[in-house]
Amino acid sequence: MGVLELALGLTRAMLAAAQTQEWSRLIELEAEREPLLLRRHASDPDSLARLDEILAYDRQLQAIVGRARDSAAEQWQQEADRARAIAAYTRP
Repeated sequence: MGVLELALGLTRAMLAAAQTQEWSRLIELEAEREPLLLRRHASDPDSLARLDEILAYDRQLQAIVGRARDSAAEQWQQEADRARAIAAYTRP
């Protein structure tokens, strides 16, 4: 299996991990994939197609991670607001 095929497989696994919110697994897979993508690659049509596919999956990953980040920020803000409201009632 070529380097780009391996990177593509890891990218697909990253997408699956993101879809199931397995963030630790996503980080592990990304660390494994990164050195493969940093290598020099051929510019033949097959290699370029694989790189395009990886980039397309990366855009999907960015969207999923962005939504999860926004959701976490919203939950944090709600909890912070709740804590402030509770603190306001307990102040003398």
